[in-house]
Amino acid sequence: MNPLLEIHDLRLLGQTHLPAWTTYVVLAAAAVAGGWYWRRLRRGSVPRIRRRLRRASLVIGGGVLVAAAAASGWIDPDVDQIPYLVTWAGVVLGLLVLVVLALVDAFVSVRLHQRSLDRRLVRDTLRIREAMDREGIGARPEREADDA
Repeated sequence: MNPLLEIHDLRLLGQTHLPAWTTYVVLAAAAVAGGWYWRRLRRGSVPRIRRRLRRASLVIGGGVLVAAAAASGWIDPDVDQIPYLVTWAGVVLGLLVLVVLALVDAFVSVRLHQRSLDRRLVRDTLRIREAMDREGIGARPEREADDA
């Protein structure tokens, strides 16, 4: 069979087989970056719920990266077809989970921001009320009417 005709075969569309050493380099770089970010999340300024969500994303993302590296560099699609397909299906499922976690993280961020704004609004309102009381501005007429 002519090898040029096989280029147009649909089975070749999704196959990208890389040398194993390239996947090791990518995994090592991602592990260093993930470890750095994991340590940055230890700061006290990061809310606990956000820390948990982002660490879960790091773990799942690392699993997705390892699975993608295995499918693209270690598993031979011509020899091990079922493990190859299962691994790529795991990659797609992991990416879906990462998207869901990112949406949850976005909602948590909105909620945390709203709470911060609410606290700031209450604090500023109390400051204004205290300043008005000190200056004698805004005496409440309903109290004066009740006293009479």
